[in-house]
Amino acid sequence: MKMQKKRVLDLVNNLQKSFENRINHLDWMSDSTKQKAKEKLYAITKKIGYPDKWRDYGNVTIDRATYFENLVSLRRNDYQYQLAKLNKPVDKSEWGTTPSTVTAYYNPFYNEIVFPAGILQYPYFDFFADDAINYGGIGMVIGHELTHAFDDQGAQFDKDGNVKNWWTKEDFVKFKAKTQQVIDLYNSFSVLDSVHVKGALTLGENTADNGGVAIAYDAFKMTPQGKDSVQIDGFTPDQRFFLSVARIWRVKTRDEFLRMYVNTNPHSPAMWRVNGPLMNFQPFYKAFNLQPGEKNYKSENERIKIW
Repeated sequence: MKMQKKRVLDLVNNLQKSFENRINHLDWMSDSTKQKAKEKLYAITKKIGYPDKWRDYGNVTIDRATYFENLVSLRRNDYQYQLAKLNKPVDKSEWGTTPSTVTAYYNPFYNEIVFPAGILQYPYFDFFADDAINYGGIGMVIGHELTHAFDDQGAQFDKDGNVKNWWTKEDFVKFKAKTQQVIDLYNSFSVLDSVHVKGALTLGENTADNGGVAIAYDAFKMTPQGKDSVQIDGFTPDQRFFLSVARIWRVKTRDEFLRMYVNTNPHSPAMWRVNGPLMNFQPFYKAFNLQPGEKNYKSENERIKIW
């Protein structure tokens, strides 16, 4: 696990460099706001795999024959754990999830990204896979979480996790106009024929998806494989990257669940977490030689780019 943790940390560091480069080349942001954005970017704490300091469960009693009593013991432990925090400084080394949980998140209050061991497995990450697969998989997820620091909500927090405006007034107006484009685009996406994605509800996640793909791709292009053109199984490195992006969102749901999901979940349905960002991303068009008239094709002036 230590080797996996190091490889993922290297990947995260490459994505930070990629994100910094994209910030430097933004045509809508002033230099003063760019400087604040980069300060926040490099102040992000990275929690990967498992915590350096483990929580003590020594007073928890677990017995395979006593399910209810096990829960009571765990609840008692957690109550004491939370009570012990009173009147003490915030412990920013604390994890908000267990290492075995398949999840990833950005916490704006701590300005941190967290990738537990649970998600560092196929199809997101494979220690023995090539960079195209890993940058398109866990790389996209890492880029997604990094972008959350700069989505419609994360952008309201500074590098120390305080709600504080670090934007110039003009830049924030431009940013809001960009996010409105995202809202309008995703409002046009439909599932189940007549049910539409809710662009405002899903704005933060859609912003992170679009940014995540772009940042991960740029970071991939820093690697030897990303600079090469050697095919594997008949696919170029770029094609493998985008196929990996699509593969991590392969899900199947019942229509009833999907109808509820669209109305209540801040994430877009899986198909639009793939098609939405990729229809906005020029390298995807080039990788598969997409032409006008093909499904989901957008002309260059219609493609949205924030980060």
